[in-house]
Amino acid sequence: MTSTQLDHLAAAALQDALIDVAELASQARQAHWNVRGATFLPMHRWLDELAETLRAHADTLAERITTLGGWPDACSETLSARNTLESLPSGRLTTSQALTAMETGLERIATVVTSWLRSPAMGDDPVTADLLTSLCRDLQAQQWLARAQQ
Repeated sequence: MTSTQLDHLAAAALQDALIDVAELASQARQAHWNVRGATFLPMHRWLDELAETLRAHADTLAERITTLGGWPDACSETLSARNTLESLPSGRLTTSQALTAMETGLERIATVVTSWLRSPAMGDDPVTADLLTSLCRDLQAQQWLARAQQ
């Protein structure tokens, strides 16, 4: 495979990750506004931190896509049409509902990113592999925080 083909493959994988990461950041913000329950305050704060962490990763993913010659797309229409996450219920959310939704989304993205990291093509692009490793590390850490609160 040529260098250009590998760049396109990596950019496509990063685009898929960008879509789900941006969607989960949006869901975390939505949950942040609508969560209620006995552990409201720590949950409210954690969801805010989670949204910011995911937004930072979305920015890094988008910049790498551009570096590889692609055009990042996280507009609302794209997120709606192409994300692979379950929809977050609208309205009031219990802390349990919010935790379950975030943990499920984090696990989904981490599983996909881990599979890309195991792909032979990632061995030829250590910069993208490093970026995805960092993303996966943060996703798994946040997943642990979600589980620890239940």
